[in-house]
Amino acid sequence: MTSPNTYRSALLRVLIATLAVICTVFLSGAVRADDAAGDLAVPVDDPAAVELGKEKYSAKCGGFCHGSGGKGARAPCIVCGRYKRGGTNAELVKNIADGITGTPMGAFGGVYSRDEIIALVAYLRSEQKKREAEQQ
Repeated sequence: MTSPNTYRSALLRVLIATLAVICTVFLSGAVRADDAAGDLAVPVDDPAAVELGKEKYSAKCGGFCHGSGGKGARAPCIVCGRYKRGGTNAELVKNIADGITGTPMGAFGGVYSRDEIIALVAYLRSEQKKREAEQQ
């Protein structure tokens, strides 16, 4: 018979693995973030929206998957301007909301509202702008 502690330990490992799956690979290809004309506008210059996005990012994505400021950890950099599965603002919103089938990237549309996801993308874009400015 399996003890309750063994069951809890196994459940904890499964939960940790699930978190890793939720926040991983949906970026790292060839699409540039600034390539799409007529893309969804995100409030990248609105400090309140960027701060809200930072809070949401930090709560679900930052520490475990995409790293501090989106620079990569277990999952790829999401502020580097290279995306494997869509890098427009609209595509990022969709990927965060719906997840990406066949990858560990889970759906957050049931966790965050559309406005919160847009704020999260605004935060990522602000971090991307900082990164690009640092490289010049």
